[in-house]
Amino acid sequence: MFLRFPLARGRRWSLALSLIAAAHPGWAQSAAPLSLQEAVVLASAHASDAETSRAAIQSALEMAVAGRQLPDPVLKVGVNNVPADGRDRFSIGTESMTMRSISVMQELTRSAKREARARRFEAEASSAQAQRTAALAAVQRGAAQAWLDRLYAERATVVLAEQAQSIGLMIDAARAAYRGNRGPRTDILTAELELQQLRDREDEARAAVSTARAMLQRWVGDAAVRPLGDSPTLAIPAWLANLDGSVVSQLPDVATAEAQVGVAEAEGSVARENRIPDVSVELMYSQRGPAYSNMVSVNLSLPLPWDRKNRQDRELAAKLSQADAARAQAEAVRRGLQGQLRGKRAELGLNQSRLERYRDVTVPLARTQTEAALTAYRAGAGTLSAVADASRKALNLSLERLKLEAATARLWAELNFLMPLATEAMPASTQGDQP
Repeated sequence: MFLRFPLARGRRWSLALSLIAAAHPGWAQSAAPLSLQEAVVLASAHASDAETSRAAIQSALEMAVAGRQLPDPVLKVGVNNVPADGRDRFSIGTESMTMRSISVMQELTRSAKREARARRFEAEASSAQAQRTAALAAVQRGAAQAWLDRLYAERATVVLAEQAQSIGLMIDAARAAYRGNRGPRTDILTAELELQQLRDREDEARAAVSTARAMLQRWVGDAAVRPLGDSPTLAIPAWLANLDGSVVSQLPDVATAEAQVGVAEAEGSVARENRIPDVSVELMYSQRGPAYSNMVSVNLSLPLPWDRKNRQDRELAAKLSQADAARAQAEAVRRGLQGQLRGKRAELGLNQSRLERYRDVTVPLARTQTEAALTAYRAGAGTLSAVADASRKALNLSLERLKLEAATARLWAELNFLMPLATEAMPASTQGDQP
């Protein structure tokens, strides 16, 4: 890929910042680098997706308070036994049976039933909270991956810029060989064609940077135009070493599924309490004509569940079946996530081993081969086509290594942000290497 020894890491990323600053002159003076931590904080602060459950949580908690209360009493006012014909038709003061009545009726819902209803709403609040946690984790994960996508898109432009410098050296060598009658003019044209082909790849890389910046803007807003800070250390999260039940149960997806189990079980408790009817008490005061005594009445109402086996019992059976289904679903989510995490942990470890081999062996060999081919060409013992082939192979290997590192970084972000970070404790200007 490179026709000279590669730039040191610090110089390479200085070149990256120089290229970005050239495209956006005001950045270098006015914008501090956007770190991965800060991107996550900004995304969390603007996470409307995660905030949609907040109202649902409050709604369920309010309904839990209301569910513990007795129903409102019922006020009744009426006139009973008014004559419909005869001499006293429609008179309300002459017939002894005519009464003007007012009554209050109260349904005495059992405390166990009211508590069951309240716990159902509390279970819904817990479910909404679990969903909010899962949504926040998804927001942070998406922001981190968008930040990493832009980082590696910009690094690709740096690799291509270094290659352009190397091809410039190849053009200079071809011209020197032509002037010294050691090479044909076609070598110069070949080297210039290589440069033009590289320019096309540079345009594609800049387009990829623009796309990545636009995707990052979705999460962090206007901060997406700032230069990026240092990349994180792509270490395997420590908690992945022990994927037992207690660890997996804390993950938002599993917690959400288990919260749904709690809702289903609470609905079963409500259905069980509904099998026993509630008593209603009514107190009535009736006023008759002045020649007659007034009346006081007390009434009790009790529903008769005459077909309990086909109504209340079947409703209870349906709710219990739904709870069984929710438990089975939660177990499936837990097992599936455990399997996925084991596979991704192994994939992350393998990718890190491959990256070490690229960094320590493969890419240095390709660069050495390119240097050797250029040295041989300058000495008249090689061809420019051999130099171009070696340079192209080195470039492709470097881009493959960068692509693998980008995929590894996305996988790391997926694992590292399975649980949302407590962004309240993060300073927005933190520039650390790892969240």
